[in-house]
Amino acid sequence: MSCVDAKTMVEGTDFEKKHTPMIHCSDVVKAGEIFEVKIQTAGVAHPMEDGHFIQFIELRVGDFPLMRVDLTQYAKPEVVVYIRAPSEDHKGQVMKLTAYMYCNLHGIWKYEKEVKIE
Repeated sequence: MSCVDAKTMVEGTDFEKKHTPMIHCSDVVKAGEIFEVKIQTAGVAHPMEDGHFIQFIELRVGDFPLMRVDLTQYAKPEVVVYIRAPSEDHKGQVMKLTAYMYCNLHGIWKYEKEVKIE
């Protein structure tokens, strides 16, 4: 499995929404600030049962892997993490966050969000 092959939401179907990770965080953060990032499915709950569940959630900043949470069918596919925005040298730039969710039956899905550094 490769993150390069990750699927994204195209038509907004319930199938896509329960597999696509959604990133919830501020659109603008201050340089060096610690801010909350929440990752969950895009509005439709994914089943978490024997034989069909979200196996992991991963967050990257650019190409840098920041965190990964492995799940079982007994967990809710939702993660909250606190990350530090880049330093003062990055003011005015954009930080790209990419979330990945892996369904053991339907593969890997991704969502990207840009956050401005001020």
